Amino acid sequence: MRFLLLVVALLLAQSSYAADRVKANRAKKVKSDTVKVVKADKAKKSKGGDTVKVVTPPAPLKPLFTDIIPQPLSLVKGEGRFTINEQTALIYDKELADAADYLGEYLHLTRNRAKKGNSIRLSLDKKLGKEAYRLVINEKGIELRGGDYGGVFNGVQSLLQLLPYAIYTKNAALPMEVAYVDIKDAPQYHYRGFLLDVARTFQPVHEVKRVIDYMAYCKLNKLHFHLTDDEGWRVEIKKHPYLAIEGGFRGGDSKIMAALGRYGQKYGGYYTHDELRDIVAYAKRRNIEVIPEIDMPGHSRALGRVHPAIYCNYTPDTSGTRGVDMRAVWCAAKEENYALVEDIVKELVEIFPSEYIHIGGDEVSFSQWKLCPDCTKLMKEKGLADYKQLEQYFVNRVSDILTKYNRKTMVWDEAVEGGLLPKTTMVSGWRSVKRCLSATAQGYNTIVMPHRFFYLNMRQSADDRGHQSKGLSLENICGFTLENAGFTQEQSKYVAGIEAAFWSEIYLENITPRKHFSDYIEYMLFPRLFGVAEIAWSKQRRSYEDMYALLKSNFYHKLHGMSASFRLEKPTVKIENGKIYASTNDGSKIYYTDIRNNKTQEYKTLLNAELAPFVTFQSRMLTGYSCSTTTPEFNESHKPKVKITSSLPFGKRYPVENCERYEKWSTTSKYVNEGDWFEYRFEDPVRATYINVATGLLDMSRRLIYKGYVEVSYDGESFVKAGNLRDGAYVLLPKKKPIYAIRIVSQCEGETVAIRPLIIK
Repeated sequence: MRFLLLVVALLLAQSSYAADRVKANRAKKVKSDTVKVVKADKAKKSKGGDTVKVVTPPAPLKPLFTDIIPQPLSLVKGEGRFTINEQTALIYDKELADAADYLGEYLHLTRNRAKKGNSIRLSLDKKLGKEAYRLVINEKGIELRGGDYGGVFNGVQSLLQLLPYAIYTKNAALPMEVAYVDIKDAPQYHYRGFLLDVARTFQPVHEVKRVIDYMAYCKLNKLHFHLTDDEGWRVEIKKHPYLAIEGGFRGGDSKIMAALGRYGQKYGGYYTHDELRDIVAYAKRRNIEVIPEIDMPGHSRALGRVHPAIYCNYTPDTSGTRGVDMRAVWCAAKEENYALVEDIVKELVEIFPSEYIHIGGDEVSFSQWKLCPDCTKLMKEKGLADYKQLEQYFVNRVSDILTKYNRKTMVWDEAVEGGLLPKTTMVSGWRSVKRCLSATAQGYNTIVMPHRFFYLNMRQSADDRGHQSKGLSLENICGFTLENAGFTQEQSKYVAGIEAAFWSEIYLENITPRKHFSDYIEYMLFPRLFGVAEIAWSKQRRSYEDMYALLKSNFYHKLHGMSASFRLEKPTVKIENGKIYASTNDGSKIYYTDIRNNKTQEYKTLLNAELAPFVTFQSRMLTGYSCSTTTPEFNESHKPKVKITSSLPFGKRYPVENCERYEKWSTTSKYVNEGDWFEYRFEDPVRATYINVATGLLDMSRRLIYKGYVEVSYDGESFVKAGNLRDGAYVLLPKKKPIYAIRIVSQCEGETVAIRPLIIK
């Protein structure tokens, strides 16, 4: 119930703040490394009220820090500082022109190959390993040597982190000082990845580049580009142009149903060959390889909707889906399917020079193959014992096509169960640590990315937006080690690297015309991506406590310099002596929102405890903000006996009794149509000041009634309209009137519906 209550607060307080903050901060440039500081430990007096203690924000970078994320192998501090001024020259080997250009975006220096003193020198040193670097800053200047281009680029990132915060505005004034250091560094793993899902929520090219910049900042070097899924096909295939032209859009008059937000309109997009080549080139200059993923044989509903020939040879039951074929799996027995795969691969290899191409292989619904006479016949002909082997047959056929075009196969961990795929296959171990261990035990090179530790679309606390109730905090990530996970020394040899992921189911609903597209993903990435970066790069890593201290003293300011949103820790809230006390430990300001009127104001005066059921608290600083949090009293809700009926049947997995017991959501077994309804009828009339009525899943904009209204009965017989649903929900403020029943009425067609327990205060 705690999660249900918090959703209201998040939507009302957090989204409105983020919209206003982003609008202001995107255009803002940090002009110096100073911040306005309130004197420490002084009590701020309010007009006619109690006082709230004001904590000093982190000091600006006055002594020069030498902290770098991810932590280097070796960093020796020197005595002194080198001054970069307008006479400082940038000198570089010709092979490093792109790295020099990148550094030149931040430091506007002259290029002078002959100059020896007062210079920044970039050079190659074959004695150093791949992606390794040596950075020396002393009275002679700055010398950066790398074992290859990637090594020099990694060193550039470390150099930028040593400079004042304002460097990230790309408009910092000279001169500036940097501390003397001698850094020797190299990555622990050659594969340091990040998965970006653009299939569920399409992201324009400039936003993808922004994510690439964040990867580069953290020394990540593989962009796993998830281009296709059930919700969309995002890559142009010139031989089959309709795949993207039709498959890249959903809702409205498109062939693909609206899902995951923006119901009632057509939306989406796809990338042309030229746009993808631009992304690949942009990433390459930042030492990042782009690995495309075309998910198959499952997760292919979007493809099937525009190219139904991929489906198995039988007529599906569509009685509960208004005649819509919702299958999502390629037929394994159709030879023309493998011809289509080859057409797709031919064009992918022209765009992506990556060694690997990811072909999915996860969450395949074998029920569709079981109904297919052609798949049954194929299994008998090939002597395949079960449908898992049929999946491996399919994946091996696709792998053979990749081999023909000099590419290797990457798959999700389900696809290698049974060990029938070639050992050149790279495995993305997403389901659990146990699955990663299994893949390495079979001798497959494996990317460790169990969702419990590396899916950054997961909520960061119980109060946050995101997937999963348990959540994934920075502290969880900092505590992950292969040794603790159970990898033996032999299995560790097969660990290719680490990958974080951002799945975009709930991305779309967090974007409005007032928001920058990347705001939500930035909030989800930072600071957790720093923890992932250290796992992937550093042999000796910081503890969570050390990482958090470094964020507060240094890296929050750096993120602010690049106008990136980031997550602050939520305030601590408690009730004592009839008052609500809220505090933070990072110097941020605290704001509170009354959920009854959506009014937000700064927390300056201690609040009376009777407000506890209706107020949420949020901290804000620079471009950072926290989730909204509450007192325990906020979560207390009345639970009067209620009977729920509907024009639609409820399913067995989430029955109607869930909502009647105020436990969790309930879902229908059939699609909603205009005129369908849900009624909550109380055993005894209810008096309340606040009632939240909501449809849809808690963690994403799905299975909701996106257009409809709520009506109320004050006599048990007649109903009057109370108001229209907004994002599938409505808040009643009945004051003194007793309520006998509440009804939700649909004015739209949609998928199966989830209704959530009423929140009554």
